[in-house]
Amino acid sequence: MCFFTCAVSAENIDDADQLLSQTSSYLRSTPEKAEKNIQKLDEIFNSLSQAQQEKFYVQKAAFFGAVGRQKERVELAEKAIQHIQSIEIQVKLLYQLSDGYTNIGMFEKALNAMNQSVALLPKLTDVNTKLYTLQSAVSLLNTLKAYDQAAIYTEQILALDDKKNSIASCVGLANKVEIGFLRGNVQAARRVLPEAIQDCKVGNNEYIVKLLSAMDALDRIQSADYKLGIPFAKTLLEKTDDNFKRINYFVELENALARVYLTMGDLSQAEFYANQAYSYSKESKVYLLIEQANETMSKLKRAQGQYLAAFEFNDAALELKNKLLDEQLQKNIAYQRVKFDMQDKANQVRLLEQKNKLLSIERQLEKKNNQNLLLLIGLVLSLLLMSGVWLWKVIQQKNIFKRHAQTDGLTQISNRSHFMTVSAAAVAGRTDAISLILFDMDFFKRINDNFGHPTGDWVLRNVCLAVKEVLRKGDTFGRLGGEEFAICMPAADTHVAFQLAERCRLAIAAIDTESSGFRFPLTASFGIATIDTQSNSTFEVLMECADKALYKSKSEGRNCVSVFE
Repeated sequence: MCFFTCAVSAENIDDADQLLSQTSSYLRSTPEKAEKNIQKLDEIFNSLSQAQQEKFYVQKAAFFGAVGRQKERVELAEKAIQHIQSIEIQVKLLYQLSDGYTNIGMFEKALNAMNQSVALLPKLTDVNTKLYTLQSAVSLLNTLKAYDQAAIYTEQILALDDKKNSIASCVGLANKVEIGFLRGNVQAARRVLPEAIQDCKVGNNEYIVKLLSAMDALDRIQSADYKLGIPFAKTLLEKTDDNFKRINYFVELENALARVYLTMGDLSQAEFYANQAYSYSKESKVYLLIEQANETMSKLKRAQGQYLAAFEFNDAALELKNKLLDEQLQKNIAYQRVKFDMQDKANQVRLLEQKNKLLSIERQLEKKNNQNLLLLIGLVLSLLLMSGVWLWKVIQQKNIFKRHAQTDGLTQISNRSHFMTVSAAAVAGRTDAISLILFDMDFFKRINDNFGHPTGDWVLRNVCLAVKEVLRKGDTFGRLGGEEFAICMPAADTHVAFQLAERCRLAIAAIDTESSGFRFPLTASFGIATIDTQSNSTFEVLMECADKALYKSKSEGRNCVSVFE
């Protein structure tokens, strides 16, 4: 019995490299097939060499990620990384950790893992591992819409191209294309697209070529270039196997085709592509894809006269929109927190460096025993300290005056002048769609007339408190005058603005007025206008459009939200 057991163990050890190699291949193509190999390697784990164990940790974490076992993936990576000596393996495990945290919605931890891997770049010697690390960072930052930082890492990827590593050029240029499309800078993306495809073809990177082709087709359809976009998209999908069709851009492409055919009235083709997109989106478990697919299915069912099904799909889409809003808010908060933490650490390092320099100077002074110089330094430091205290007080006072100049005294939100200045600048410098919400209180004059102006002031203050509770970080909220208010929403299309306006309307209607000393209903009417990056409209035009939408809400009975069309 001992002989048999020992023989099997020795055979497994001999086969370890082959199993690891085969598992790596499976993980790239069909991850499900890797499970048996993972089990075998688990059984002989203690007999593996240090290098084999480290490689197996990465493969097992990748397998957990591929089959959706994200918590196990994170737990394994956290535990394994404490025992890893190889910097290259540490970086790969940090990627598994970052991607795992992203998939379970722990974005702050995902960013911290990413930053740890980027910090190890100077210690890496293998160019491919550097590329792997930087690309992981770009992918995460794109999901967080932190495109400026993603573009910086993209330039570092391109800097790795030394003619010996053509994939760096392919990946870097592909990132430039993707970031351009994501930002809505279509012209910039299309300028780079031909070069990116050519570089990737030269390097036989067919996977990235197909992704770039999918982005190209998707943009053509979304830009209403149907003559080229539709046949290009259909041909691309026909030549693509099911595994590729599960990739996000291909799911979006099928969804876009379904919507185009709905517009054309071809319900048969629309249904085919809508069903495909719906099926693949559910497998992806990506909220945005599922929400888009549900919305398309709702439109299809409505066109087919299946109104109950249309309502159900629409209801599911609305629920997912709210989840997307909450998820994006979490992403923004996580990114800002990590960003500020890193800045704080950098400031601490600079402070320590300055302290070290000061200590070095003091030691030199002690050696020279130059009392006069020490006295002089003491005097200078005292003067600097007094100057610093005086400057700090001046800045504090200036900030107080600035806040008073920008804030409405009654409601403590932006006053008209400050709101108009900030919003006009946001519209002029926009890189994404921007929305403006105008609202005013219904029958506010009656409140003042019936219950007195102090009660009216109570209403305005409590309305502002209720609205601030539902605003996104980055939204500007201001009082334009009397009972009229405005909200400027950067990076928000009409759907996002409508959802926020509805939340504000419900929050106002839910205010309990009894604590004012009187009981009366509170409602408000809302108007929304949106402009995108393609429009040349000014802030004044946006205000005028939102005002028209507000007038429509008033004329339609008040206590509702209207969108300028």
